[in-house]
Amino acid sequence: MREVGGDVVTLVKQLIELIGPPPIDVVVIGAEETRLEPGEVQVLKVALPVDRYAVLREVAFSHALTDPQLLEIWAAPPELAADQLANELSIALLKRLLDAMVAKVDAQLVMERARPEVVEGDTLAYTLVRTLAVDVSASLAVAGRTSEALQLVTKLAGHPIYEKYRSFWDFAVANFKHLPIYNWLLLMYG
Repeated sequence: MREVGGDVVTLVKQLIELIGPPPIDVVVIGAEETRLEPGEVQVLKVALPVDRYAVLREVAFSHALTDPQLLEIWAAPPELAADQLANELSIALLKRLLDAMVAKVDAQLVMERARPEVVEGDTLAYTLVRTLAVDVSASLAVAGRTSEALQLVTKLAGHPIYEKYRSFWDFAVANFKHLPIYNWLLLMYG
C-alpha cells in the first residue's frame, strides 16, 4: 500500500456517503481493485485512480446486502433456492438495483455504460432475464430517469423479441421486486 493524498481520501469519503449512511466498517484506499468484501466487518477496497462508478456501485452493494427492504427487491426467497430462473433473476435484479442506486446520485455514470443488447437464453424467460441483467435502462427507469430509460430500451426495437421484452420491462420496472417478477415470468412463459 502507498500513501494517498487528503484529496483522494476526501473524494472516497464523499462517494461513500452519497447513497446514505454506509454500512461499511473499513475502507482501504490503494487496493488492486475496487470491491466490497462483505462479512461481519464490511471492508471496501478502493483502487487508484478512484473510479467513481465502481466505488458507488460497491457502496450500493453494501446497502443491498444489509437493508431488508433492498434485500426484498433482489433476493430470491429460500424456497426458490434450487430454481435456476429464480437465481438468474436475483442476479439480474441485484445488478439493476445497484445501477438504480448509482443513477439516483449520478445518472450519467450509469448512462455511460449503456450497451442495449439482447442476451439469448435457452427459453424466452431466460432471454428476458438475461437481457434485463445487462439493460441499464431498467435501472434508469427505477431511479426516476424515465425519458433516458425509454430512449435506451427502444434501441432494442429491431430485435424479434422486443415486444415481449418491452412488456416484461414495463412490468419489472413497475413492480421492482423479485417475487412479483418471478411469478409474472412463470405465468407468461413458465
